Order: sequence, then structure tokens, then C-alpha cells
Amino acid sequence: MTYERRTSHDHETPSVGRGLRRGAAFCAAALAAVLALTSCGSSPAEDGGGPGPAKAGAEGLKKPSRILWMGDSIAVGQAQPLAAALKSTGIELTSIAADGGGAAVGPVAMSSGDVASRLASVRPELVAYQITTYDWGSPQEQQQAYEKLIGTVKAAGARLVIVTTPPFDTGDDFYAPHKADIESAPGAAKAAVAAHPGDAFFLDASALWGTDFKAPQAQRSNDRTHSCQQGTAKFAQWFTTEVGRLAGFSPADPKSWANGDWTKSDVFAQLNCA
Repeated sequence: MTYERRTSHDHETPSVGRGLRRGAAFCAAALAAVLALTSCGSSPAEDGGGPGPAKAGAEGLKKPSRILWMGDSIAVGQAQPLAAALKSTGIELTSIAADGGGAAVGPVAMSSGDVASRLASVRPELVAYQITTYDWGSPQEQQQAYEKLIGTVKAAGARLVIVTTPPFDTGDDFYAPHKADIESAPGAAKAAVAAHPGDAFFLDASALWGTDFKAPQAQRSNDRTHSCQQGTAKFAQWFTTEVGRLAGFSPADPKSWANGDWTKSDVFAQLNCA
């Protein structure tokens, strides 16, 4: 059986020039979105909105100088502001997130050899894997794959953070046959992390996005899967804050990065962000 890899290009897109002209307007909107997040009061970990990082598991984790970012096309968009946010915090981000791929398990899973090769090249202290929309398999297969990824990362001298997928539309013809797999992946990842305390950490992004892709909180683009500049900026601030809790550092003020050139990325032009 063959699989057609679905990417952010699977819809009508504007010209790149049109998307770039929108960049200036998105700078202010992205910054406003992040400032709204940081002024909401208590964080999800503090107010019970999500599990948050386990304090006991964070022992010995120091602020990394390099992070390797992994995931699918959703993560490709998130990498744009995330790289800027982390750079402002003194951390270098290398993204190997891929359109239509980047999975740890399923039909488009990366091989351990490919992951090990990138680890050897980048030499990160921390690896962040966002569960992809393609992590298809039984809960047992998913957990085994996540544990294998934890082992590959550990062998390279790094630790792994697994973050859940934002809510997206699983009701179309492409994802509907795999809805059960998509729904079981977070639990399998959490179980894998629990089996390797200190080597891996689990972040539940529903604390940021909620669980309904149609809700304004989810900030999905018109394709019901990806996110535009405002949403990715909010994710960057949330993620750096949560990783900072694990590694003992504070994220940079979003004013130092949210108005950057990343808002003009072709990634967002292709999403018809408006």
C-alpha cells in the first residue's frame, strides 16, 4: 500500500510575493499574540491546565546550547519563530522537521540511522520531537518506537522532549482511517517517557491549544491543520517557557524576536495566512 504524503502545499496557495507583503502586518499580530499569552497569569503547569514537566525528572538537565527540532509540516512552521525565540535566549535550533514526514513510527518513519547521523552532525544536548500527524500504529508499536527514539538520543549524549501534536482535523478522507492511531499516540509517548525517567520528558501542548481544532484557542490556519504566524509565535513562547522550566532558564522577552523576519517566511505564504 502506498501513502500520499500530505503537506502544507495541499491546498490553493498565493504567490510568495503576496505572502511576503503580508509579513509586516503579521509582525505586530504575532507580537500581540505572544504578549497576550504571557500576560494571562499562571502557566498551564501551575494552574492545572496540563501535566507540565516533571520536576523530579528534570534533575541534572542544564540549559542546552543546541536543540534539534523534529516533526512534520506543522513543526516546519513552528520552527520559524522557535529558532528566533531560542536564539534570543542563547540557544541554537536546528530543525529537521519535514513536510509529509519526520515521524518516529508509521509509513514515513525516519530510520534510527538517519536520526543518529543528524545527531552526530548537530551534536545537540536536547532533542525535541513533536508527535506527527503520521505517527500511525498500534499503541504498542508507538511506544516501542518512542522508546527506540529515546535510546538513539541517549546514545548521542542528549535527552529527548516529546511534545504532543496540536489539534487538527482528523475527519477528512486522509486522516479518518488513522484516527485511532492519532488519538493513541500521546498516551504511548507518555508511557515511553515514564519508562525512561531522566532521559526523556513529556509536554502536553493541549495546555496551549486545547483539544478542539475548530476553537479559536487552537489557532489552526484555513487548512485546519497548520498554524499561521500568530499561532506559531504563541507556541514558541510556550515551548521555550516549558523547556526553561526543565532546564533552569528563562525565555527571552518576545519583543526581542516576535517582530523578526521569520514572519515573512515562505512557509506562511504557502498557507495563505491572512
